[in-house]
Amino acid sequence: MNGFNIREIIEKESVITHFQPIISLKEKRVVGIEALSRGIKPVCGSIIPPSVMFESAKQNNCLVELDRLCRKKALQNFREFAQNEDLILFVNLDASILDMIEINGKSWTKSFADEAGIDCSMIAIEIVESRVEKNENLVHFVKKHKDYGFFVTLDDFGAYHSNLDRIVKSKPNIIKIDRSLVANMNNDYYQQSIVRSIIELARKIGSLTLAEGLETEEDVVKCYELGVDLFQGFYFSQPITDYNSIKESCDEEIEKISKSIKVHLNGIITRKQQQHKHFEAILDRLVDEIRTSGSAAETCFLQEVIDRHLEIEKICILDSEGIQTAQAVSKNCVSKNGFHRLYWPSTENVDHSLKDYYYFLMRLDIKKFYTDPFMSILSGRLCRTMSSRYLRSGREEVVCIDFVEAKADMNINKSSSL
Repeated sequence: MNGFNIREIIEKESVITHFQPIISLKEKRVVGIEALSRGIKPVCGSIIPPSVMFESAKQNNCLVELDRLCRKKALQNFREFAQNEDLILFVNLDASILDMIEINGKSWTKSFADEAGIDCSMIAIEIVESRVEKNENLVHFVKKHKDYGFFVTLDDFGAYHSNLDRIVKSKPNIIKIDRSLVANMNNDYYQQSIVRSIIELARKIGSLTLAEGLETEEDVVKCYELGVDLFQGFYFSQPITDYNSIKESCDEEIEKISKSIKVHLNGIITRKQQQHKHFEAILDRLVDEIRTSGSAAETCFLQEVIDRHLEIEKICILDSEGIQTAQAVSKNCVSKNGFHRLYWPSTENVDHSLKDYYYFLMRLDIKKFYTDPFMSILSGRLCRTMSSRYLRSGREEVVCIDFVEAKADMNINKSSSL
């Protein structure tokens, strides 16, 4: 039906290897190449797509044999590049075969590497952990091959049903972030948050992160901003057989994207400085007004302030112990009897003493504190809380303002006043 006999493909070793570069933008160079296997029909010489080839092998119960052949050919074809000791070969292993073979048996990848005269330290084995049914098989495989000197990469992380527990137990050298998470994430805060969490997890267990499937400048720049270590995708090069062509193509793209990254990061720094200065000016003016205002008119006064500032979502005032002194005011006040009853603003006597904006402000003995961004449960907008200590009538108080994070194109009226 497919116009080829998969067992004949395996017997005649009719497999070729294409290579796709893996880039370190911090080092501005190609650090590795991934081997991608393609079948060749013996009769006509046309290429068999890998998905078709492996599906045929699965149906004909020869998946293990095909998987080994692809690794063997990849290592043989990599041998001509192996004199470059800084280059790592990434070779795929179908992880589903780990449940079919004896886990204490022979390492075929090591045997193929030895035959090709390639040191194990120049090879990264890629596996998709979600395709392994037994945890012990995955953990054993990773440990065994790391002991040989291989790098071990968990591929397609974030797709299918990736298991965080397996990541922690196996401690891979590299975690590949699936293309579905990095594609078009420039304006998707939730997507960015997931990628950022994967990066933080990787750093805590001593792994590098690799973003795959990158096709646009925007996605590459955003991945760099979030802290991704390595990059792969059509943006840099399609899979081809000639490594020298790969390197020439990548050098140009690396230089181009490096300039874009610098412009982007400089823009972020400038916008954040301007935004912080603007928010701080509002906070200072508000504190001055609060010091002279009477507590009886406080809620009405704060509501007037919040109504005049698009960038303010909520304001509340705490005493020196972190206890709220009056009803918080917000553009998005929701009644207790409303649909989202968990989300209505906090009321008088609520304890904020463990909140970052109070705890760190007091613990560090500073005058102002600015939290990390968070998604507001009141509005679903990205916010930061800025808090400040001041004295009113001889008593210390803390004012807390939730500011909406300005996007790059957000028009902030810097001349606005209280």
